[in-house]
Amino acid sequence: MKQIDFSIVLFNDHTNKLQFFTGTDIIMTLIWLMIAIGICLYIKSVNKEKEHYVYFMRNFYFKLLFSFVFAFYYIFFIKGGDTIAFWDASVRLTNLLYETPKYFFIEWGQYRDQPDYINYFTINTGYPPGWIQREAEGYYVSKLTSLINPLTFGSYFANTVIFALFSSLASFKLYDFVVSLGIHNYRKLALYFLFIPSLAFWCSGLSKDSIIMICLYTSIPLLFNLFSSKGKNKILNIVMVLLLMYILSNIRSFMIICLLGPFFFAFNVRILNKYIENSFARRVLNTLILVVGLAFAAVYFGADSAQKYLIEAEITQKDFQNNSLYTGKKYDLGTVEFTPTGMIKAMPLALFTGIYRPFPWEALSPGLILNAVESVILFYLTFIFLMNNRGKRMERIRNTDILTYAVYFVFLMAFMTGFTSIIFGVLVRLRAPLLPFFIMLLTVRPIEEKAISEDESDERINNKKELDSGDLTPSYS
Repeated sequence: MKQIDFSIVLFNDHTNKLQFFTGTDIIMTLIWLMIAIGICLYIKSVNKEKEHYVYFMRNFYFKLLFSFVFAFYYIFFIKGGDTIAFWDASVRLTNLLYETPKYFFIEWGQYRDQPDYINYFTINTGYPPGWIQREAEGYYVSKLTSLINPLTFGSYFANTVIFALFSSLASFKLYDFVVSLGIHNYRKLALYFLFIPSLAFWCSGLSKDSIIMICLYTSIPLLFNLFSSKGKNKILNIVMVLLLMYILSNIRSFMIICLLGPFFFAFNVRILNKYIENSFARRVLNTLILVVGLAFAAVYFGADSAQKYLIEAEITQKDFQNNSLYTGKKYDLGTVEFTPTGMIKAMPLALFTGIYRPFPWEALSPGLILNAVESVILFYLTFIFLMNNRGKRMERIRNTDILTYAVYFVFLMAFMTGFTSIIFGVLVRLRAPLLPFFIMLLTVRPIEEKAISEDESDERINNKKELDSGDLTPSYS
């Protein structure tokens, strides 16, 4: 096939020639665009009776747009970066699959910095970028992507379309689940869960953060479905959750704590609501459960079994601090000791940083402009929350399992990302998945509000029917 040369050619540190706009690339991108649109149209038609599915295609197009913006940003502005390196390494792995399948599968169990590492790559396959191959977590992203390459002929933009498709399905799956609980107006929820620009920018293209978001947002409804006595397909859900957790463990293991930890508190809220009617008794028991949970966490993080997470946090932070490959404006949490006591001391500033920063004057670069705007919006929403019926809002949060889950999810995500990132460019990527949950908490309706519009009343009735049916997951799950 005759190639079209747009002179957009990059080279990695092993001088692999990376081309993005050949004839094959363009054709495969168009083919996968049609396939992705067809899949989305089918899913929407299956769920056409659900009013909130009016946002399904819009969500996909929104993610697709930002995935391409993300790709062009790294190709033309950064002229490289991790997304390009992930794809480059994946192409070399796929070439290895074509050349010697046995070596391809052996490569899944090793990475370059292992003492017994054996190099199977040749000049014919090309060599993965060394800085990706030396990091087990980043290299795993390339390994996953290498499974897609045979379907896309290794086209970077065709892979981008596939990542955007899975990102849009995962975010809508979570949105669909929260809508089914009837705690927010579905139109407002769409803004929080589907149309946050920075979340779409960082978590829709070919990146580590996209895979993490897909795993998190897909797992949460599945786990809640397992807790429901009327939930369906529990065996399949368990298998899917285990698979997604395995992927998370290989990419960013502390995300498993962020995913599972909040369920301890959310499940207890559900039990208390079911068996205890007195609100004061529920509040006392909730407080007791919180104390027990925090005590358990303190014991756990003081034990040898949790030392690997402290070591991982220390390595991650020092890597971002000292590695010359990571550029950009940095922030400082002061002197940090990587012990349970040291982490507790750093917690307030790490939490604040993980949620609200960068401030506008700290985000004077093209990649952070969206986050500067969001920072202002988050401060405004927090002010409204604190000044307008905060007691009644907190009461609703305490008595609603998904909102309780959101509290602890935001807490863990904000702390871990604020504590380890050091660089604002890394911080905004790692913390992006918590934004929908935090905004949902800040905009929750006070518990005494009984008057709802006719549209919301119809929505509540429909949601109640869905809950009574026990199906807490979208029909495409």
